[in-house]
Amino acid sequence: MIKHFAEPLPPAAGQRHLSLDDFEGESIRVAERRYAAKDTLFAPGDPDGQLYFLLEGTVRLYKIYGGYKEATVALLKNGGVFGELGLEEGSRQSTFAEALTSVSVAVVRKATLTEVIKRRPQFALKLFSSFSERLRQSDEVIESLLDREVSARLATLLSHLGDRFGEANGSGTVLKVRLTHQDLANMIVSTREAVSKVMSEFQREGLIEVRNRTIMITPQLLNMRLREFSSSPGAAA
Repeated sequence: MIKHFAEPLPPAAGQRHLSLDDFEGESIRVAERRYAAKDTLFAPGDPDGQLYFLLEGTVRLYKIYGGYKEATVALLKNGGVFGELGLEEGSRQSTFAEALTSVSVAVVRKATLTEVIKRRPQFALKLFSSFSERLRQSDEVIESLLDREVSARLATLLSHLGDRFGEANGSGTVLKVRLTHQDLANMIVSTREAVSKVMSEFQREGLIEVRNRTIMITPQLLNMRLREFSSSPGAAA
């Protein structure tokens, strides 16, 4: 399954996210806001009349189920767009947005964006590319939940995180975002205890290394995911 996410990005990938320069170039008024780690940017029920563009840091989107349990639906880095995707106003936010690190975001009213895309097709393409990237991340979350075993779900998740948040260091891929076992459990709808057990197994098997709360994914884990992809039904399609 990881094969899909390891494919090279298209040549224009470096231009896919909107930046402050894009907004300034179109004379779009933005509110640049900063949040500390653990701050809540918005919660379910808040008005959705604006979109958030992540300029710096990491943001987690999550929902509450079963009355109190958290389920992470996306983990966003620089360039990510969040809020209720789409330009219609009048509904409400459906998720929580939490800063995992210190973050900087550009907040833009949807009504303003609607006017700009009517006259600037190129800006519209960048905006909808950002939407597409956000939806792709939702697909990653869904894929990580398809496997029934916690170990398979966690391996899929770590592979995706390595693809998006990893940095190669010669002996593996180091995740540049620090995540607790509870954070990982929230992403695969599991328990902290189950994730801790599997993480220990992964370490013993040489699939990952953990030092100072930093996770390094070894080539063995990625190779394991590639073998599962090639042996899964429909893999050759």
